[in-house]
Amino acid sequence: MLRRSKGDYRVNEMNGIRTKYFLACLFALLSGLAVAAPDGQGLYVEHCAACHQMEGEGGIGLPLIREKLEDMSDSYLFNTIRLGRPGRVMPAYQRMSDAQVKAIIGFLRRQSGTTGRDYDSSPVDGDAERGAVVYEEHCVRCHEADGSGAGEGTGVTLSRDRTFLVMPASISNPGFLASVSDQMMRHVVIKGRKSSGMPSFGDEKLNDQEINDVVAYVRSFAEKVSPPESLDGDERPTHVFQSPYSFEQTVKNVKAALTGANFRIFPDRFVEQGLVDEFSVNTRQVGIRFCNFNVLYGMLKIEPRLGVVLPCRITILEREGGEVMLVVPNLRVVSRWFNNDELVTLWDRMETTFNDIIDEVTL
Repeated sequence: MLRRSKGDYRVNEMNGIRTKYFLACLFALLSGLAVAAPDGQGLYVEHCAACHQMEGEGGIGLPLIREKLEDMSDSYLFNTIRLGRPGRVMPAYQRMSDAQVKAIIGFLRRQSGTTGRDYDSSPVDGDAERGAVVYEEHCVRCHEADGSGAGEGTGVTLSRDRTFLVMPASISNPGFLASVSDQMMRHVVIKGRKSSGMPSFGDEKLNDQEINDVVAYVRSFAEKVSPPESLDGDERPTHVFQSPYSFEQTVKNVKAALTGANFRIFPDRFVEQGLVDEFSVNTRQVGIRFCNFNVLYGMLKIEPRLGVVLPCRITILEREGGEVMLVVPNLRVVSRWFNNDELVTLWDRMETTFNDIIDEVTL
C-alpha cells in the first residue's frame, strides 16, 4: 500500500483551495450578472424622452406627470409599453425584455414619487346602452363620439403647451382598452384630471350606476374598431408605370394632372442633383415635387413624424432605349410604417388620387 507524503497532501490542499477560490469567483461573477438590473433611466432616455420629455412634461407624447401616474397601475404601464397605441405615435415595444419594461416603470415611479395603484380586476356591472346616453351628455365634447379624443374640449389647449402638436388621448384606442382595467377607468371618471381639464364626476354629478354604465360604454368601443386592411407580404413601397409618351410630354402631362388635382408644383429636381458634378447630371431623370398644404398640415397633425417621409413626389426616368418610366410611392405600404391607423386611412385615399393622376398621365 502506497503512503502519501506530507507534500502530496499539501499539493492536494492547495489545489482544493484554488478550486474553491475559482468557484467562488465564478459564482460571484455570475451572481453579479444575474442581479444587474437594466438601467431604467437610460432606457427611458433612449426610447421615451424624445416624445414624453425628460421630466415627463409631454410633447409629441402625452404628459407623464405625478397626477396621472398615481392613478395608473404598474400593469397598465407595462401593457401600454408592450402594446403601444395603434393609430398614434406611441409604438409597441415588443422586443424589450420584461425586465427592461419594468425598469422603465421603476424609473417613472422614482421620478414622480408615485407607487403603482392596485385595482380589482373584476369588470363593472354596467349597461353600455344606458352608458351611451351618459357619454353623450358628459363626455362627447372632449372625447368625441367615437372616443378618438378629437373633441374641442381637450388636447393642446388644456393638456399641454400650445406649441406642441399633439393629439389628445384616445379612449377607444385598442392599445388603451387592452391595457386599462374597468376599475381604473372608474377611478379616473370619479376623480377627474385637473391637468387636462377633465372634471371630477364623483361629487354627486354621476351616481355609481351611471359611472359603471359609462365605463361599460367605453369598453364597448373595442367591438367597433376595425383593423386596417392587411397587405400582401411582397407588396413593394413603390409603383412603376410605363408612359406611352416621350420624356418631355410625360413631364408636361404629370404637371397638368397635378395642377388639375389642386396640387402646388415645386421646381423640378434631377434625381442625381447634388450626388454628381453639375456637368454629369442625367437630365433625363427628374423628380416632380408637389404639395397641397391643407392636406399636408392635416397629415402632420395626425402624424408629426411624417416630415421625414413626405410622399409628394413622382419620378420620371428615360431609359437608354427611350422607354419612359414613372415611379410613384406606394402609400398603402409606406403608411403602415408609422403604426397609425388614421394615416393609413388618409393615405389609402391618397393612393386612389395618385392612381387617377397616373391614369390621366398615361392615357
